[in-house]
Amino acid sequence: MKVHLVLGAVALTALLLTTSQLAGETSPAAAPTTAPPPSSSAAPSPIPPPPSPPRVYASSSDLPDGPDFPATGAASFHVVPGSGPVVGTGPLRTYAVEVEDGVTVDEQAFASFVDATLADPRGWTAKGERSVQRVSGPASVRIRLTSQQTARAVCGYEIPVDVSCRNGNLVFLSAARWFRGAVAFLPDLTSYRRYMVNHEVGHAFGQGHRPCEVEGGPAPVMMQQTFSVANDEIVRITQGVPQGAVIPQDGKVCTPNGWPYP
Repeated sequence: MKVHLVLGAVALTALLLTTSQLAGETSPAAAPTTAPPPSSSAAPSPIPPPPSPPRVYASSSDLPDGPDFPATGAASFHVVPGSGPVVGTGPLRTYAVEVEDGVTVDEQAFASFVDATLADPRGWTAKGERSVQRVSGPASVRIRLTSQQTARAVCGYEIPVDVSCRNGNLVFLSAARWFRGAVAFLPDLTSYRRYMVNHEVGHAFGQGHRPCEVEGGPAPVMMQQTFSVANDEIVRITQGVPQGAVIPQDGKVCTPNGWPYP
């Protein structure tokens, strides 16, 4: 009897050990697990800063933002070689094109622009009042691309604005304005350059300054559009400095224009 009891106890113990081992092999703790996805090490793309707002000019006479320009030169000039046919009818006025020594620019492109401007049917040859011709030697008018500092010395800087001017038969075109233009014309640099040539050559042809005459109409080419196309603003900018013309404070504002006969 005791033998049977001992054998039963042994068998029960073996059964319990086997069941315990099987349970351990299939427990959730031993089951394979899925590895978490690797974290990204790349930094997020930076957010670009917002674009700078466009400049608000305090005055129409401010020099616009833009490319670099020749600030200084030798104050001496050389002729850009070239000549052309007589354009127009009427008394002949010859002109030569020059560039200040030390000023780096495409000289042929500058001279070609002057030629095309003076030969245009909207220019000073309209109405048969005069004809023009480009020459390389002695000339009625000498048109000079001039560094900023030389232009200031020749044209004056009492009004602190970069301008072009005519002195006798010499026309000085400020490189600062040739490269940057004027606020009233923005962003049309080509039209402003036409204005520069026609306005200053107009002085050489005996023309004086004029105000805006027709509200909303094209400004007379002899209006000081580098300052403004508004009569009141020109008066404010030039106050106390004679400009050779009486500009009325009448509130008239014109549109920019580079042609004598648009």
